[in-house]
Amino acid sequence: MNPAIDTARRERIDAVLALAEPRVQAAQRAPIEAFARAYFHHLDADDLAARSPEDLLGALLSSWQFGAERAPGTTRLRIISPSLAEQGWASRHTVIEVVNDDMPFLVDSTTMEIYRQGLSLHLIVHPVLVVQRDDKGQLQSLRELRADEADSRAMRESWMHIEVDRLV
Repeated sequence: MNPAIDTARRERIDAVLALAEPRVQAAQRAPIEAFARAYFHHLDADDLAARSPEDLLGALLSSWQFGAERAPGTTRLRIISPSLAEQGWASRHTVIEVVNDDMPFLVDSTTMEIYRQGLSLHLIVHPVLVVQRDDKGQLQSLRELRADEADSRAMRESWMHIEVDRLV
C-alpha cells in the first residue's frame, strides 16, 4: 500500500474516533474503535476523503447500532434516508444496511439488485467481521477477519452499508 494513503486513512479514522469519544460510553470506546478500523479498512481512499468525519461517524454509529443484535442465521436489513431530525445524522443518499452471515456473492447479488431497480450505487462499505454474540444475539465482541483465517470456522458476519440514489 501507499504510505501517504495509509497515513491519510489513519488520520481520517482518528478524526472520526475523536468525534465519537464524547458520544460513546467509555466501555464501548474500544469495541467502537475496532469496528471503525475494520469498517473503513477497505473503503476507497477517495471515498473516505470525500466525506466529512461527521458523516463518516453517522454512518459508522448507525451500522454499529443496527448490528448490535442479530440472531445467527437471520438477515437484518433496513433502508433509511437519514436526516438529522430522525437519525441524528444526514446523508444525501438513501442507505441500505445489511448484517448477515458471511457467504459468497453477497456483494455481487446486492449490487445486481440495486442496478436492476434502476438505482445508482454511490458507496459500499463491506467489512467481514468475526463476531461473538450471546444467546439473545447481543454483540459481545468483534474484529476484522484476517486473510489467513478465510477457511476458519469462526462466526463470520458480513456488514454492509450501501448508499444509493435518495428515495422519497
